[in-house]
Amino acid sequence: MKFAYLRASTSQERQDLSRQYRFAHNNGVEDENIFKEYASGGKIDRIEFNRLLKTVENSDASSKEIYFSSVDRATRSLKQLINLIEWAKENHIKLVFGEFIIDCRDTLSAFTQGQLLMIGLVSELTRIFIVENVKDGLATAREAGRIGGQPKLTTERIFKKNPDFARYYIDYKQGKYTKKELGRLCCVCRNTITNWIHIIEKGSNC
Repeated sequence: MKFAYLRASTSQERQDLSRQYRFAHNNGVEDENIFKEYASGGKIDRIEFNRLLKTVENSDASSKEIYFSSVDRATRSLKQLINLIEWAKENHIKLVFGEFIIDCRDTLSAFTQGQLLMIGLVSELTRIFIVENVKDGLATAREAGRIGGQPKLTTERIFKKNPDFARYYIDYKQGKYTKKELGRLCCVCRNTITNWIHIIEKGSNC
């Protein structure tokens, strides 16, 4: 059975998911086996990523494959990549990262594992450089008298940032979904959902 994981760091990167969807579909992954998420690749505890692993692990299929359009869509943490490989070995799962295939259903060569870990190291270093550049940019902005950072969240910005939330919020208010279910539909954590709901309801009472 084939599964796929799609990830972007923020909802503004939604255009990236269409390419990842094409990669999954071109490799024969059905929509019900596609897991998508908006979260940092450096974050270890990701809701949909963990759900994917649990679903694959519990599957009765004789052959299991997971597709990522690239290594950095799976993770930007070298430690997590190592853990993913070890997990795939234990469960005899084939991992596909774009053109790079690591078939843990068979014995892996040291060379293949080394190649993948080098790619993972580059992904983690890229994330670190991005974080450092953002910090430097904010520091420069403050020195120049600009506050920097994200603008204040409003209802309009929330709905624009995550159209899925705008779509399902009314259903949530009508009791069709819990906060946990709403978060899953919108690919954000429960704390973020709680914060957004607070902002919207506070704004509507002004």
